Amino acid sequence: MDTQSNVEKMRKAFAEWNDCKASDVGMWEKYTTEDLCMRSLGRGQYGLEFSCSRDGRAEMQEYLEDLTRAFEMQHWTLKDTIAQDDRVVGIGTCAWTHKDTGKTVETPIVIICRFRDGLVCEYEEYYDTAAVAAVVS
Repeated sequence: MDTQSNVEKMRKAFAEWNDCKASDVGMWEKYTTEDLCMRSLGRGQYGLEFSCSRDGRAEMQEYLEDLTRAFEMQHWTLKDTIAQDDRVVGIGTCAWTHKDTGKTVETPIVIICRFRDGLVCEYEEYYDTAAVAAVVS
């Protein structure tokens, strides 16, 4: 698939993610490879256990289940994309409410995805870990 198709796929995926407010974690299956490599800036630290590295679609599913068990999505808004070859960078904002504390955090987020055959095979996310950790306690 070409670069523009990958951009369109990313935009569609995050629009769907925002629309369902993370209630359908299985929706990601149609956008990712079986051997997906997933990394998060939180790295499972700072009270953000859900953010540890994950390998494979099944572990991505665990990440999403852990995330949505702890947080309720308010929005995930993709604003801009930058693409070259098989990589697409998404720039946006997201807001989540921690279910135990009731506190809400909104943070800028940057995602970097590498595509293979029209599916995400590598996913990295960068966000304000300090702000997210602050709503956990």
